Amino acid sequence: MTAHILSGMLAPMKIWLKYLIAAVVGTAAGLVIPAGDGVALDALAAIALNVGRYMLFPLMFFSVAVASFELHEDRKLARVWGRTILYSVVTVMAFALLGLAGAFLFSPGRIPLTSDASIHVEALPGFLGILGAVIPGDAFAALASAGFLLPITLLATIMGLGFAFDRTGTKPVVSFFDSMSRICWQINSFFVEILPLPLILAAAARAATLTRTQRLGTFGPLFLAIGIEAVFAIFAVLPLALYLIDRKRNPYKTLFALTAPAIAALVSGHGYVQAGATIKHLKESLGIRRRSSAVSLPLALAFGRAGSAMVTATAFVAVLNSYSNLGLGSGAILWMIAVVPITALALGAVPGTGPIVALAALCVAYGRGFESGYVLVAPAALPMALVAAAVDTIVSACIVSAVADIDGLAEPKDLRHFI
Repeated sequence: MTAHILSGMLAPMKIWLKYLIAAVVGTAAGLVIPAGDGVALDALAAIALNVGRYMLFPLMFFSVAVASFELHEDRKLARVWGRTILYSVVTVMAFALLGLAGAFLFSPGRIPLTSDASIHVEALPGFLGILGAVIPGDAFAALASAGFLLPITLLATIMGLGFAFDRTGTKPVVSFFDSMSRICWQINSFFVEILPLPLILAAAARAATLTRTQRLGTFGPLFLAIGIEAVFAIFAVLPLALYLIDRKRNPYKTLFALTAPAIAALVSGHGYVQAGATIKHLKESLGIRRRSSAVSLPLALAFGRAGSAMVTATAFVAVLNSYSNLGLGSGAILWMIAVVPITALALGAVPGTGPIVALAALCVAYGRGFESGYVLVAPAALPMALVAAAVDTIVSACIVSAVADIDGLAEPKDLRHFI
């Protein structure tokens, strides 16, 4: 009897529960940390969060190459690439519309104008800059693109296609890449298990930063609008889309399987920190085969910034309304419908940034005296980034799941077997 109780106590805790406990403990600690500049805490948190993506690029490089070879052999590589990019672009456009609709329905309110012009954000890379990063002059330069997954994904895909030209001659290399993929998988799994410790530090840093942020209460209506949109998107829009794609699979089981990556994203606000956990849950909870998830996930992470599009759209409407009592005309609305998704898609090249970067680019592109309009919502940049990252993570993983379901590359698992 005693042995049975002890074995139950020592049974592995679900990963999502570990992450949730870490987030709560870290947030509580951050609320009681003495006020200060917080530079050291933020720096430590940033270093700690590197644990989440430490093995991401090696794992993706070896796995994408092998998966591309296997999909090419099955004649499914082009379909997986095409569907993933198509679904990513469509969700970005749909969520941008959702953000605009939410801004008009829930009215994020007027933000008091400020003359503080000292706030600057990172510039969003242009189309040619992104294209130059994806196709560098030296193929091996893609291996150094630690801030952008698309270049290394393209290189690995090309290598995977190269494996097929002479199966006898390339067999040793394929075996090497397959072994390295499995080794990186095991190392990544270890980092996924210990990620709760960095999450405690990150949550403390985020909470401490929010307590130091002035005028945060001013953005209550904006936060409420974004929160309602996020809940509606996650629990209504995504389940409906997943159900229409595969009516045999319960979409809410898919969402539950992504709880841990979503918590990690909500704490980090980064596009890649939770990616290692996402990879693990896609395979071990949703049963998605490596040959599908390895190719789909980096593409979805690069193009599927749907949450960022939603948050950016709502914040941009709030900025425009704060400068004018006349409301927005049809021309401005059509402009936002066209430009917001494009801006959000460009965010894939800078995964460490949030909607404030896209918002700054929108203000500059819109002109008409609004070039510095993003300054109004700069104090709310962190909360917006955290929500956007969480939605981005769930959407990108759902895209991977949908693509795998369509091509029969997923084996559904019982809920009790979820990690």
